[in-house]
Amino acid sequence: MDSSLVLLGLLVLLVLVSLGLDTYRCTLLSKSGLALLVGGVVGLLLASQNTEATAPLQLHHSIFFDVLLPPIIYEAGFSVERTTFFRNFGAVLATAIWGTLISACVTGLMLYLASLCGWIPNIDWIEAFLFGALLSAVDPVATLGVFQKLNVPPVLFNVVFGESVLNDAVAIALYKALTSWADAGMTVSVLVLVVCQTFGILVGSICVSMLLTLVGSSIFVQFPALRAYPAYEILLCICVSLSTYFAAECCEFSGIVALFFSGILTGHYHYHVMSPESQLAVHHTLQTASFVCETLVYVFVGVATALVLCSNATNETRSLSHYGAPSNSTEIVVSWSFVGWTTLSLFAGRALNVFPLVSLTNYLRCNQDTLTFPMMVVMWLTGLRGAVAVALVTDWSYVREGNDSVGSVKQLMVTTTLFLVIGTTWIVGGLTGPLLGLCGLLDAPPSAFVLPVPVSSCTSFQPSEGDRATSPSHGVPDRNVTPVGRRMSSLDETSPDGSRSCANIRVTAYQMWHAFDNTYMKPLFGGRHKLHRGDREKDGNAPNSTATPSPSISSPLARKKCKADPSTPLVPGDSQQHASS
Repeated sequence: MDSSLVLLGLLVLLVLVSLGLDTYRCTLLSKSGLALLVGGVVGLLLASQNTEATAPLQLHHSIFFDVLLPPIIYEAGFSVERTTFFRNFGAVLATAIWGTLISACVTGLMLYLASLCGWIPNIDWIEAFLFGALLSAVDPVATLGVFQKLNVPPVLFNVVFGESVLNDAVAIALYKALTSWADAGMTVSVLVLVVCQTFGILVGSICVSMLLTLVGSSIFVQFPALRAYPAYEILLCICVSLSTYFAAECCEFSGIVALFFSGILTGHYHYHVMSPESQLAVHHTLQTASFVCETLVYVFVGVATALVLCSNATNETRSLSHYGAPSNSTEIVVSWSFVGWTTLSLFAGRALNVFPLVSLTNYLRCNQDTLTFPMMVVMWLTGLRGAVAVALVTDWSYVREGNDSVGSVKQLMVTTTLFLVIGTTWIVGGLTGPLLGLCGLLDAPPSAFVLPVPVSSCTSFQPSEGDRATSPSHGVPDRNVTPVGRRMSSLDETSPDGSRSCANIRVTAYQMWHAFDNTYMKPLFGGRHKLHRGDREKDGNAPNSTATPSPSISSPLARKKCKADPSTPLVPGDSQQHASS
């Protein structure tokens, strides 16, 4: 049977089942877990028939990083709720950068010590730390899906989401840095150089992203005739953004970081210069591409796991003894002691990541929107492993000195990673809902992300820029209060002087950026000019902040209503406001 036909059939099946999961708000089985299950079943069926159709269904390193990953990352940056994301940026950076380094070091050190004690197959320090680096890439797709359905506190959702995006980039950068220093000994100076190289990769990626994306934005501003050709607009927008990914990779930076910030800049600047038709097409095209790529990734992981199980059943195994396993080692595909120690080290590293760093960011926060201890517990236990770890381990190429083959070590790492991804996605992802209930985190207001959206409802994609107010409910805009006004109103007479002073600094910084953005950046690169409440009072022609939201463009009936007003806003990263039609 043709593999393309198999994939198309699986996509149709997964779309229909995902619709059912969203309709009935199922939290025990996520869409990523469902894709893993379907991929595993298909892999078992094809492998049992000794067919070669499984070859195109395997997750290759180049296909994942060059084809499947870019749409997922770009859509995440394009539709992120920018106000709430940058409001929690300190906690995101702490857990995504320093937390990833801590997790990788703790995991690698525990595995290396266990190897020295003879409790697991023998690995050297660079193998242990490389494995810790690739496993530090969290992928809480299943967790975020449950968060959306169960209306968790917005601060928890935003921090976990932001960490998941930047964490992948840090893990990949750390993995590359360790690979380049593989021949060096394990000294403090080498580890410091690895950390510095990782930070350099992140900074360089952001610079490449800003340069190329802003150049593309200026093209949209300088050539307004593009608005008459939506096909050209869409193609130019996507090509410019994708170029940041491959340009960063060519410069040996992180394409993930470059593409994520390119998505943020696209949504903030030249998206608003595009025609309404192009805005609508880009918005839904990216959502569709992200869903398809994410589904295919987990199908491939499921197929790979099935092939490992089948090879074990048919005794197609490799011995671990020839690269330093204990003397009583037998021919195995999976070392369960290695899986157990890796799982233990991951939870230990995650704990040393979350609890100290989040406590520190809570201490430094200026507002009341802190991460409570139950939220920290949820963050600790829901640090899932995903496709980035699988893609990195399949490209494992490090060969230890004195060993002429990489196959045995790679096989151990691949099988362990696959079982960890399957276990965390199914077990931890399925238990996220009950865990949230035990921690008392399900009393938040209704979420704007709850699915399905009624067909009769009218939604409007409202701006989510830094100059747009956002309510405490997952970014639902409070259109009568600006972020500055809310920040100042939160500083009542009972607020400590330190908190009030810190908030004043942040308000001043926001005002300076807002003025600079409107005065210098937006005239050059496009973007929406949003009036604050005080400006609306001065400008009688400003739109009424209490007006009824624009009709939805997500249904055919609503699109007909929108034709009368072609300027109906459709802005990425915006919360959906529901009102009965």
